[in-house]
Amino acid sequence: MPTFKLILAIFISILPLSPLRVLGYLLLGYQITKSKIGFGTLILVDNFSANQSKIGWFNLFIGPMNVVIDRNVSVGHQNKFICGYWVLQEQYKKFNYTRTLQIEESALITSNHYFDVVGTLILGERSWIAGVDSQFWTHGAGTQNRTIKIGNDCYIGSAVRFAPNTSIGNNSLVALGSVVSNQFQNENVLIGGSPARILKENYNWKTDIE
Repeated sequence: MPTFKLILAIFISILPLSPLRVLGYLLLGYQITKSKIGFGTLILVDNFSANQSKIGWFNLFIGPMNVVIDRNVSVGHQNKFICGYWVLQEQYKKFNYTRTLQIEESALITSNHYFDVVGTLILGERSWIAGVDSQFWTHGAGTQNRTIKIGNDCYIGSAVRFAPNTSIGNNSLVALGSVVSNQFQNENVLIGGSPARILKENYNWKTDIE
């Protein structure tokens, strides 16, 4: 981790006003347009862009990764988006870690979640990472496909665990405490359990009440 840039990023993160923090991060080369950056949010990545979005306080975006945050995204507080610098070591370069985070338009992430961004993680349009304490892992022993893709209009409950090489189809709900270890291409489903499976089809989480 570059020490000077880290010290500068920490200083920027504790500036007293959001416009000052945005200006500081612009000077570091990031692309931030009409967005708010909360107090204590530390950004130290290869590339970062945010457009008309709101990022709360004490979030961490740290590591040699690329971050794209589309319009009208809301990120709560104390989330961690991490890519370990170990991926740059010579013995790991052959694995071609993609190191990409993409949060699409109008998505919502609440607070206190962990995102491992060694591979690729995509959160679809208008999807919610709700509750607290969910974890998303894009790498692991023996894993070659390191992508997690959550479709559009999905709802992810509290304390969910996503393994690498997993996906959720559009307009689906993942229940509290589930462990997602497979790809679910079906849309409009209720997913839950450990390991997670489809519990109900033709399900609309926005209107159906259990």
